[in-house]
Amino acid sequence: MLLRKAFFENMVVVLLCTVFMVFIGMGLVKGEEKEKSELAELMGKIDAYSKVLDRLATYFSFDEVEKDQRIYDDATANLVALCKTATTKFARPDDNKYQEFNQAMLMASENIAAVFKDANKSNSLEDVLWQTGQLRQTCAACHKHLDIHIGPDKPGEKK
Repeated sequence: MLLRKAFFENMVVVLLCTVFMVFIGMGLVKGEEKEKSELAELMGKIDAYSKVLDRLATYFSFDEVEKDQRIYDDATANLVALCKTATTKFARPDDNKYQEFNQAMLMASENIAAVFKDANKSNSLEDVLWQTGQLRQTCAACHKHLDIHIGPDKPGEKK
């Protein structure tokens, strides 16, 4: 009788521990998913602001940009702020390659802001387009490193 009672009590304890661990584990997964969704939202905003800067490719000189200067200044300021947030809030100290990509992304966005602030406008448009290209390449390399696929799986396929 005593053996049955001890066995039953142990089984109840094991069952309760198992249920407890399942709930703890589910909380960690939800927290990780929340972080991933926050990062995805942040990266989506970075992509949107970099696409605004991609529109600069339609201009022939920096003088033509003057009428839309405020739009590009705002996009640049937001891009730098979001890149700083990405490098600090979503840092991965255990992944050096990811950290390098984040720093390259931040550097490219800061370089774009520096070009816009520079008074020398002779090569500014080309410099901004070059830095925007650097930003895009960094994003593509990081996505490849993290095995993140964005867009259709096959050519011509809509997602």
